[in-house]
Amino acid sequence: MRIISTFIGLSLLLSLAGCQPQPPEAPSTATPPVSATPAPDEAPLEAPSPNFLPNVREGFVVQKWAEVPSARSLAVSPDGKYVFVGSRAGWVHKVTVGAGPPRVEMFLKNLEGSNGVCFAGGDLYVGERLKIVRYKASDDFQAEKGEVILDGLPDETHHGWRYIKEGPDQRIRMGIGAPCNVCLRDDPRFATIVSFTREGKDFQIEAKGVRNSVGFDWHPETGVFYFTDNGRDHLGDNKPPCELNRMTEEMQGSHFGFPYVWGDNQPDPEFGSKAPEGLDFVKPYTKFQAHVAPLGCYFPKRENLRKLFGDEVIVAQHGSWNRTVPIGYRVVTVDTAKPEADPQPFLWGFQDESNKSRIYGRPVDIAELPDGTILVSDDHRGVVWSVRAKQ
Repeated sequence: MRIISTFIGLSLLLSLAGCQPQPPEAPSTATPPVSATPAPDEAPLEAPSPNFLPNVREGFVVQKWAEVPSARSLAVSPDGKYVFVGSRAGWVHKVTVGAGPPRVEMFLKNLEGSNGVCFAGGDLYVGERLKIVRYKASDDFQAEKGEVILDGLPDETHHGWRYIKEGPDQRIRMGIGAPCNVCLRDDPRFATIVSFTREGKDFQIEAKGVRNSVGFDWHPETGVFYFTDNGRDHLGDNKPPCELNRMTEEMQGSHFGFPYVWGDNQPDPEFGSKAPEGLDFVKPYTKFQAHVAPLGCYFPKRENLRKLFGDEVIVAQHGSWNRTVPIGYRVVTVDTAKPEADPQPFLWGFQDESNKSRIYGRPVDIAELPDGTILVSDDHRGVVWSVRAKQ
């Protein structure tokens, strides 16, 4: 087990005191005030009927695959027999895939806050706020046999979600979000994407200046790493843009701007003047509209899907909370060969077109079953949707 040192004494108290979102800046002609809508997470779920289905791109069919409370991060076992589903509610569900309907059962509960899940080397890894725990396939993923392989992670709840996924190099990546809306902290792990081995060793910071990434994947042919990032709040309805970023192996260790700059390296009104002299920033590969909240991103892997999607990556836009008219609440595709092209709708209809504040669901993560079925989790509705290409 690898222990990562955490801050103690006065520095810890100061960090904890600063972990709450910063208040909105005073209105000005440059940064208009935002009339924030109620957070959809706190709003009652509204649906036109119990048989609600979202819209899907032509050539595909969407169905409700399984009901999983607070469904968020998805991890499909290598043999395709199980799908483990993380949540923000402190539990993980195990979904058994068979000839009949998927069987949903509780696997873990009372975890430390939000949790991510992934498979590496056939074993299941669960990322809690403070630690990473491994459940071995040889034990049939028995909950009582979990082994802590990494702990001492930051204990900040703001952006404390631990999204994890193993890469082609057999290293596990994890996002560690900024503990605030916008701020600077002494702990260099904040606002990063980090990596470590399957044994929890050789902890490295791979990307800096990443405000809050809750989704990443690798291009199946090139191996290039892509990740989403959520822009800060309280700068008006239309800035800063949310992001899809691209990082080659040679770019590891690069700085992606937060909190100093955003968009095409526009200085942040509060922290732009505090940027270290000579520090270079990587611009977003693709800019999304402000506040769409891009989370999971996934490159389809099966041959039939590769032919359909090519260089497209699928991105779940969870939806805004800090915007006059809510935006997002859909799944889109981005052609990574044409990063300036507009994202194209893939799964939508989670937002009422006649009343934008009426929300029917919020997509989060994307995964794929061995038969090429695409799964999309929805934490607002408590559902995992399935999308299949028409034969």
